[in-house]
Amino acid sequence: MLRYLGLGYRRFGLQPTTSPPRMNWEFYAVVNGRCAPLPPAGPKGVPRANTLWVSAPGSAHGWTGVGQCRAYITAFHFGLVPPQLEAAVRRGGQLAVPLEVHERRRLVELAKQARTEFEAPTHLGSLLYQGILAELSLLVLRKLPEAVKPLPASRARRTADAAVQWFAAHLDENPSLAAIARATHVSVSTLRRAFLGARGETPHRTFARLRLETAMRLMVETPHKLDDIAAKCGYAGASDFGRAFKAATKVSPAVWRRTILEGPGYIRR
Repeated sequence: MLRYLGLGYRRFGLQPTTSPPRMNWEFYAVVNGRCAPLPPAGPKGVPRANTLWVSAPGSAHGWTGVGQCRAYITAFHFGLVPPQLEAAVRRGGQLAVPLEVHERRRLVELAKQARTEFEAPTHLGSLLYQGILAELSLLVLRKLPEAVKPLPASRARRTADAAVQWFAAHLDENPSLAAIARATHVSVSTLRRAFLGARGETPHRTFARLRLETAMRLMVETPHKLDDIAAKCGYAGASDFGRAFKAATKVSPAVWRRTILEGPGYIRR
């Protein structure tokens, strides 16, 4: 889900910005001019041109620039990102990748598409935002050496996919790993190997993210109380849900829901 969009010129050299900890994943690119992340403490970064930064929830950096020079930026915030990108950011901290001319043009095109959807929402909005997230994630991952890996074995992929489908259908039961393994006709150890081979992460990590994604969708699309959402997603209760949610997003479910329901942020030119 796209939660915030920024597009246009900024004069960060004259007006550096600060920010409270972010509630979402941030893709921030300078497509013309130069800028740099501004941490809440410590030395500021050296302004760079033609760069895309990716930051995890909880980051509290602002932005700085060069004197009176303008920087043209695009900014996208998403509630969740693919596990491959999340792992790369968690492992190395904030990522910064260089951008080619055609990539900078494409980022502006994507931001304009999202802006059009923000201004006149359609029933295809969620698909559009999913496509933008996928394209941004691939852009970053393809520039990371560790992202180049052989394709997983088809058997491992089928096993992991079957387990995910079964878990999603029994989410409210909070099934154990042993129960999921039995349902997919493999041992627990085989299930773990399948997930590591096909998805590069443990079953626990995949299922925790699926549970969280479902809870986010219910908080946005339904009027259900948090207790009910926790139960539907297999959490032991609202407090258990709150701890898991805050560990992933750095804010409570109530704060996240209130902010989201006020509408996605959008900074005009």
